[in-house]
Amino acid sequence: MSKITVITEPAAEADTLGLLDAPRVLTELDTERLRHSFADLSAAIGSLLQDIRTVGDFKLEEVTVAVEISAEGGVALIGNAKAGAKGAIHLTFSR
Repeated sequence: MSKITVITEPAAEADTLGLLDAPRVLTELDTERLRHSFADLSAAIGSLLQDIRTVGDFKLEEVTVAVEISAEGGVALIGNAKAGAKGAIHLTFSR
């Protein structure tokens, strides 16, 4: 089983002041779990965007999303408020 080390945050505690004050920990994750998480996310994004071909006079050629890896190996989209606050992985899908 292949592993990868990622920097994660432990579960939020009541006395944590904010994101910048949260301690960071190194977490070993199973690459197979991450592969499945990325595959599930990619399928969901594909389904979500399958009907968007044009916006007005513009043709959609590229979509960029920011994702975050959880301490459990899950992958989730990051809303725009969090994208600048944490390290994100940016995935760009092109036609």
